[in-house]
Amino acid sequence: MMTDPWYQAAFGDHYPLLYAHRDEAEARRCLDLLPRLAPLAPAGSSLPVLDLGCGDGRHLESLARRIGPVIGLDLSASLLALARKRFPHRVSGLAGLLRGDMRRIPLADGSMGGVLSLFTSFGYFGNLRDNLVVVEEVSRVLDVGGHWFLDYLDCRRVRRELAALPAGKQRTRVLGPCRFDEVRRLDGDGSRVLKDVVVRAVPGHEEQAKAFGIGPRGVSYTEQVALFEESELDAMAEGRGLFRCAAAGSYRGDPLGEGDRWLLVYRRDAVKGQGHD
Repeated sequence: MMTDPWYQAAFGDHYPLLYAHRDEAEARRCLDLLPRLAPLAPAGSSLPVLDLGCGDGRHLESLARRIGPVIGLDLSASLLALARKRFPHRVSGLAGLLRGDMRRIPLADGSMGGVLSLFTSFGYFGNLRDNLVVVEEVSRVLDVGGHWFLDYLDCRRVRRELAALPAGKQRTRVLGPCRFDEVRRLDGDGSRVLKDVVVRAVPGHEEQAKAFGIGPRGVSYTEQVALFEESELDAMAEGRGLFRCAAAGSYRGDPLGEGDRWLLVYRRDAVKGQGHD
């Protein structure tokens, strides 16, 4: 029996409730850091920058006002609808919002001056080989001299934190009209971080919960993000003509490995790598 991929359920109408703490202030901190690591677009380039996996658009307005033009792309129709509501009138610098799969980016070769994969929008598709197609697509659409900014989990920190949690430890939160029960864990071989999520309407708030896509049966799914080492990420990128040129360990700019996440920047070389894993 075929089931829908986890990310189709996860990135629904309820998603902004679950991650409301990841707000515009955090987005600004991220975008303040990135130009200190590398140019968001090459000097003198008129090509747009792509926010790949833009979600509800919390980075887009700031990007558009800072550098423009920018394009947002996401697979979730629900989140793109929210992104469009952020821009009821055309924002100068916002070149468009597209619905598409990051494994098949609907843009021409070399058409982007920069690509941003923010808030862990990478590692959704299984093992290293399954995620390699995303790197290939980023390299394909990125112009020579442009940068790919990868905002990703510090896999070692995540493994340490989850190994220290009691098995099955549940976090329950009531956010708006919805109750979220979450259990974070590692898969059997430690290659992925999993989060089991069950969303139900708070009793007495069933009608309000419907606005977030939560019906009488609720919604359940398991988020799954692959945990790659730096060396694996670098090898994937280098095989596709992308070479790491900068890094940080947090939005504050801590050294890599001394913060809460990895910010890795890869520059698109003049010649694409020809290797195939």
